[in-house]
Amino acid sequence: MKLKALLLGSAAAMMSVTGFSAANAADAVIAEPEPVEYVRVCDMYGAKWFYLPGTETCIQFDGYVRVTYEYNDPDQPTVNPDGSSQSSSANFGYRARLNVRTRNETDYGTLEGWIRFQGNSNSPSDATVGVDRALISLAGFRLGYSDSYVTTHHGYGLYSDRQDGIYDYHQATFFDYTYSSNGFSGTIGTQLSGGSLGLAHDARSLDYYIGVGYSGSWGGIALSAIHDNERDAEAYKISVDLNLIENLSVRGWYHFDDGDSKYVTGSYGPFFAGSTLIDQQWGIGMQYKFNDMFAFRAGYTAADSDVAGLDTDYVAVGLDIRPVPGLIIRPEAAFADEGEQYSVRVYRTF
Repeated sequence: MKLKALLLGSAAAMMSVTGFSAANAADAVIAEPEPVEYVRVCDMYGAKWFYLPGTETCIQFDGYVRVTYEYNDPDQPTVNPDGSSQSSSANFGYRARLNVRTRNETDYGTLEGWIRFQGNSNSPSDATVGVDRALISLAGFRLGYSDSYVTTHHGYGLYSDRQDGIYDYHQATFFDYTYSSNGFSGTIGTQLSGGSLGLAHDARSLDYYIGVGYSGSWGGIALSAIHDNERDAEAYKISVDLNLIENLSVRGWYHFDDGDSKYVTGSYGPFFAGSTLIDQQWGIGMQYKFNDMFAFRAGYTAADSDVAGLDTDYVAVGLDIRPVPGLIIRPEAAFADEGEQYSVRVYRTF
């Protein structure tokens, strides 16, 4: 009897506690987790774009890591400061580049911002990283610092990677407007030229430029003129790209001035440090794509100046190899009167 009473009492106590706990549980407030806003793909601008959470602004990150090996074999040996001579040289270099771009739609069109961070080094040491591009664009207007219009409008030079032609590449802070319609484009702008021209000049002198172009399935043609306000001279450039047959492309350009313009300097070459004003420069190159993994490239380029007594040219040949997505290997060889140069560039793109 005592055992039976004890069991009944225990059961009653458990039921009482359980009922109390259930009642309290019914009255408790359960905190709901905050909703998570996952990153949305922004496909209106193509691949790699996504929305910044909580906004209608799209952002894109891309860039590359590049390592270069270069071997120079000049005909004339280099005399070192200690009096010794060196007939050949080899060197490694590297570059890291990161692009950050933003876009969103407005009543006036697409508003875009573009920042490019870049670090270069030709020695086994840390590279100094700087802002290599800072651009704002809207409704055909562009404002900021970047590769100049005359550079980008003409496609940078030959298809070759390391030795891509004796042509003028420079950067500037500029403001311009471009009108585009049905493949045609026209641009007018002004710029403050940067120090990458290789010549001593007044960077505060505003220069002015205009350009027109057309692009279609067959290729494209581009013309531009720039007024060098500091030297009161003009420089002109014309370039043509042709898609002759399937997988074969041809590119050429001609650049000249009517005086001592700082914009025709012959900036690149295997043994030519183009710091001298020249009269004219030109180049022609081709690229044939065997498939998505392999392409052959070749080009010829030259520059001359009666005043400076300069007459230089060279031929470059190379390959474009893409064994896996995100990896590019570009071996090249350049042959000039001053000697030969061999190089390999390896890119990891993303």
